[in-house]
Amino acid sequence: MGTKTTDLLALGAAAAVSIACGLLAIHWHEGDAALLLGLLMGAVLGFVFPRGAWRVALILAAWVPLALLLHVQLVPSSEVAWCASSGFPTKAFAWTLALAPILAVYAGVTLDWIVSQALRWLSFTGWRFLDSVRPALRIAAIGLAVFFILASVAMLAQPLHPYGLGNSYCWDEYCFAVSNVRRVKTIGRGPHAAIAQGTFYIVTADMEAPWWGRFDWSNDAVYAIDYDGTNYTYSHPGQIAIDRTLHSTRSHCHKILGAGETETIVFDLPANVVQPRLLVRDTLGFEGFLGGLRLRLYYVKPAFNLRYD
Repeated sequence: MGTKTTDLLALGAAAAVSIACGLLAIHWHEGDAALLLGLLMGAVLGFVFPRGAWRVALILAAWVPLALLLHVQLVPSSEVAWCASSGFPTKAFAWTLALAPILAVYAGVTLDWIVSQALRWLSFTGWRFLDSVRPALRIAAIGLAVFFILASVAMLAQPLHPYGLGNSYCWDEYCFAVSNVRRVKTIGRGPHAAIAQGTFYIVTADMEAPWWGRFDWSNDAVYAIDYDGTNYTYSHPGQIAIDRTLHSTRSHCHKILGAGETETIVFDLPANVVQPRLLVRDTLGFEGFLGGLRLRLYYVKPAFNLRYD
């Protein structure tokens, strides 16, 4: 393959990766996935195409300023969508992320240089296979990167995995299980009673944080989904009524201080709802994927069944 063709191939691959990263961050709001893809492919392209690496690096990094100008969050903050907390500002730091793909490319270039120097030092042996080592390593690097990307896409695209009552799902440093579900029409008595438009599902769940991490909980950390894909957040009137009955404020934003606590979430679901399931936001998306991989090699998307007739 000629030098010009190789250069065009490298620039085309860098442009394709940069576009993919931009779509992940801007369209699908998966900034951390975009950053990881940029780092992975930056290192691979730098290793496979070390010549003219600066052009590859600039193309790979081009999507980061665009995403930041569109106010796309690229770095996880100390705030979570369901429970805002005071955290350190990340806007100034975020602009430095444009350097990440560039550094990844030159890390790959450095690795290629190390390999070439090692092969040069071994040239005195006269081993014929040494000429094939660099091409073989480049092919292997591309193959491993493609395998990792395809495996990740397959796991993220898989259907929801059912969990029954008492079955616990663990990710990152946390575990969650639905221990009980009651269905009622009314919660409370007298003027403070809440009446469901459909049926109240009073869900009792165990949220565990037995390790070092502290989970910020509010009832917005979970939601329900039915067979047709309709989403349901918790019922405000039902939650107020059950909180008053239990003399509890745990439905509001708070940090779990101990090894775990029992949560009570109320959903107002249609009377004829089909296969309602509870989903935990932190177990979904790319962050949920990474959290799941910390404890197992194969990630599943947990869905906790709520209806048992």
